[in-house]
Amino acid sequence: MKKSIIVLLLMISVLFLGNITVSAKSLDNNENDESITITELPSSAPSEFYENPSDVLNGSLRSIEEPIYFWDLNSGDYYGNLIEVRQHWLYTNYYFLPNSSGILYLDYSIQPVEQTGTKMRIGVYNMSTGKFVKYYTSPPSPTAICIQVKDLNPNQHYAFAFLAIRDPLALNAVQGTIRVFN
Repeated sequence: MKKSIIVLLLMISVLFLGNITVSAKSLDNNENDESITITELPSSAPSEFYENPSDVLNGSLRSIEEPIYFWDLNSGDYYGNLIEVRQHWLYTNYYFLPNSSGILYLDYSIQPVEQTGTKMRIGVYNMSTGKFVKYYTSPPSPTAICIQVKDLNPNQHYAFAFLAIRDPLALNAVQGTIRVFN
């Protein structure tokens, strides 16, 4: 009898555990894909906000979910205003396809919202695998740099996500402009 009850309980637990889903982001172990490289280049991003950006990213109003829309960089560059980047990943509202050489560029200019020196972490997010594949940390703000992300799979889509690096004594945030192109 005991054996039957234990077997029954194990079967029920397997049924329930089999239906548990885990977000791919929660499986991310924060490791970089060492084959992907990021190179810093001079920036041409303006320090003031774009007058007509393609996208407005606001950490207070926007979801922290990955994007669902595709932006064709062959039709034009993507421009965005980072209104408020705080302690949660803030994704672009669009994902992108690298050029045939596997390269994407992200040109950015950021300023601190509350405290000078706040840094921003940029994550390169692979939409196909549901994982971050590379991270880059900016110098202290204010700063402007263009990063070249190389050795991406030219057949997979990528998005960028932004995160302010917090000082334990302050609620730091950055704002600025971004331009994605290939």
